Amino acid sequence: MAYGQIQARLRPHAAALIPGGIGVALMLVWAVHDAGFDEDTWYWGALVLLALLTAIVIARGVAAIRITRAGRVALVAFALYVAWSYLSITWAQSPGDALTGSNRALLYLLLFATMLVLPWTVRGALIALLTFALGVGVVAVVLLFRLAAAAHVADLIIGGRLAAPTGYFNSTAALFTIQALVAIALAARRELPGPLRGALIALACAALQLAVVVQSRGWLFTLPLVAIVAIVVIPDRLRVAAAAVLPIAGALLPIHRLLAVYQASSGPALNHAASRAGHAALLICAAEFFLATLLAWGDSLLPPHRPSAARRRLFGSLAVAVALAGFVAGGLALSHGHPVRFAKREWHGFSHTQTGPSGSHFTDVGTQRYDFWRVALDAFVAHPIGGLGQDNFDDYYVPRRRTYTEPSYTHSIELRLLTHTGLVGFVLFVTFMVAAIAAAMPARRALGLEAFVAGAALLPLVDWLIHGSIDWFWEFPALSGPALGFLAVAGALGAARVASRSPAAGGVEEPAGVEEPAGLDAPAPAGPGGAPGRSPARVLGAAAGIIALIAAVVVLGFPYLSVREVSIATDLRNSDPAKALHDLRVAADLNPLNADPGRVGGAIALQIGEYATARQRFEQTIAREPGGWYAWLGAGLAASAAGDRALARHDFEVASRINPKNTVISEALARVDSANPLSPADALQMLALSD
Repeated sequence: MAYGQIQARLRPHAAALIPGGIGVALMLVWAVHDAGFDEDTWYWGALVLLALLTAIVIARGVAAIRITRAGRVALVAFALYVAWSYLSITWAQSPGDALTGSNRALLYLLLFATMLVLPWTVRGALIALLTFALGVGVVAVVLLFRLAAAAHVADLIIGGRLAAPTGYFNSTAALFTIQALVAIALAARRELPGPLRGALIALACAALQLAVVVQSRGWLFTLPLVAIVAIVVIPDRLRVAAAAVLPIAGALLPIHRLLAVYQASSGPALNHAASRAGHAALLICAAEFFLATLLAWGDSLLPPHRPSAARRRLFGSLAVAVALAGFVAGGLALSHGHPVRFAKREWHGFSHTQTGPSGSHFTDVGTQRYDFWRVALDAFVAHPIGGLGQDNFDDYYVPRRRTYTEPSYTHSIELRLLTHTGLVGFVLFVTFMVAAIAAAMPARRALGLEAFVAGAALLPLVDWLIHGSIDWFWEFPALSGPALGFLAVAGALGAARVASRSPAAGGVEEPAGVEEPAGLDAPAPAGPGGAPGRSPARVLGAAAGIIALIAAVVVLGFPYLSVREVSIATDLRNSDPAKALHDLRVAADLNPLNADPGRVGGAIALQIGEYATARQRFEQTIAREPGGWYAWLGAGLAASAAGDRALARHDFEVASRINPKNTVISEALARVDSANPLSPADALQMLALSD
């Protein structure tokens, strides 16, 4: 196809595709940069989205933006949730963490709003989904090539399990599962060229193979429910189920080689196992590409046939039944024919936080989630209305823990809402979620490609909600971005569907009760002589928008600059510690709530022997986060190195009350009055051990 023809075909979709493509590009950038978890990665993305949303609203005009009533409810509920999150700063024990968490929530609101207000067409949304599926799929293939070449395998695999590209096992499994769901669904469409359908199947196979290498038990146990709900959400279930056969089979064929990576664990054995797994996986993906392309070509030769509604329901039920049967068979195989005994052993390991070695992480027992959730529920009971404050779980958990881990998050989206923002935040976010899904339903209930694309746009949300109920996925923009961004795309398609059916648009008039589209604002009333006037509501709305824009720039811009200064100082701490301390002072001024500049600065000052400066920086951190044990330990180490044992003892005692299970604090407290008190070298070594 000539370039001019491609350009002509894309022109009707450009109004949404160009700005929407920036949103999809951010999702892919986050995917390859530790899932966007680091603040210096997602902060600039939030600023890009803020500028993009502002440009869209100005360019299109508020009155031209069409959002259904359900979409407006979703947008308002999400905005209120973000506002409540910012309000939680006032009662949070660590206001800096609450600000960071609120800014992350604002990032997701900006992404959702940006994708919602765009005039998406069905094919434009299809292109956006294809871009995402192909992009993450390419990441999967690159990882398989690296495994096959045994190139820096130790950077990819930790403890025998794949951590790349997100840096966390379970989020990696979720990212590749989302890709596989979307790719398999799109590969079932006859409208796509055969080679593209073949590539989608091959990339989905690569993603599922890597998910197996991750060996996430949360992924394994939630996968049946994810698959069943995905089949319910997507139209043409039988075709999608048929398309799933090849990638699932392709992930199962090399299963022994994929699982052998965990058994090798490290060293030359790991390189050898990874190389064998990578070669086998790539060979199967290549075979699947050719086979799926041939099948797609044959499918295109068949006459189109649309079964009756009764037959579609039958096919859908059959697909669900087949999925259930397949997962029951898989469960029996995993439990070696004893599912009840297996379930009891897993529950015991879950509730007693024990660990048992085995040849596969899938069959290991032991997890800390039971304790995380126990403390999270206690926190909600103690603070039911507003919660602890956004992102303030860690300081509450550490003094009450029964494990030796120190999680920052609750490992559950539902408990996260209840623990961090209380009942108010929980109700607001649930209202947003229900309304956003309702906004997508007009497009989902349509016929043909429109319904299919709307259903496919909901698939990332399915995995994010189900798997995220037992893990901490909110904190990863590479997962939350596709879930909320494509949910907004489905809502925008719903608005277009409602608009096309309205009498004003020349469509068929709908019965009473059918939702009519509505702009964000009504047209301005006519002034004298019929000229449009400026109503007070319009002026107030514009003023509120300007104030909100300025506030967003401030709450995002200054913390981002602070984060950049901390990052630069961290890079300079060994080569130029004086410059690093200066940069950290600037960082602390840019964000007066952030405790990180003081923590890092105190450690650097100890390193170069400036004990007074070290204590000053740690005291700054204590003032900003009094419940953080690290700053109390650092302040005590600075006092001990300076010879003030009484002050050091006080600080160590406070640190010990906050974190009684920390062995470094216990040793510091035991030695402070001994004949062998902590020297500066001891202080630095102990601080490094506790960092």
